[in-house]
Amino acid sequence: MHTDTTAVRRRPLAHGHWIAAVIGALLVAVIAFAANACESLEGGPVRSEAEYRERVARTKEAGMAAVRALTPAPREAAEPQGRTLDAIAQTGTSTSCADDFGFDGDGETRDEPIFYWELTFSGPGDYRAAVGRLRRDWKRQGLTVRDIPAPGRGERGAGLPGVTTTDDHGTELSLHPDWYSGKPVLRADGGCIRHTYSYSPGASSSSSSASS
Repeated sequence: MHTDTTAVRRRPLAHGHWIAAVIGALLVAVIAFAANACESLEGGPVRSEAEYRERVARTKEAGMAAVRALTPAPREAAEPQGRTLDAIAQTGTSTSCADDFGFDGDGETRDEPIFYWELTFSGPGDYRAAVGRLRRDWKRQGLTVRDIPAPGRGERGAGLPGVTTTDDHGTELSLHPDWYSGKPVLRADGGCIRHTYSYSPGASSSSSSASS
């Protein structure tokens, strides 16, 4: 009796090609994951000095736009002469935005643009109403909104909840009582940016007090 061995030989061959394809795909995925993990550990891609300055301006503008959109409006949103939101913006710092592992090369640094505005509402009721309105507005824009629990009894800002989101440009926005003073604060955080900078006599980098 004659046995056709062609189909028998083809099945192991096809099976071997399938295994090779799966292994190849897994290797590509592992390499891509390792590359992304390495870049993340290094602090992300290196941006140009111009790109960093643009991020600073965009972060500040996002914060000012959020203050202007608050309803009921805080006193600062009226922007009386000499007290514009641009003029009264304060800068924050972040201790986590640092080159802990020595990845930054010559002419590279990292900064985190942070701006905040201390706000004055007519009372706790107006503040809570502004938080609720801001939450609804952000959700209407399709943003993911997270609530910030109110400080407990005896703490600064007790009973005043907060709200936070990250906009389409990666700027983290939040309205909540300040951790130290308890006063309402709107904060805009542009995230830790690794970037180049220009050397100049008497100045080491483009870093400002808005970054760590």
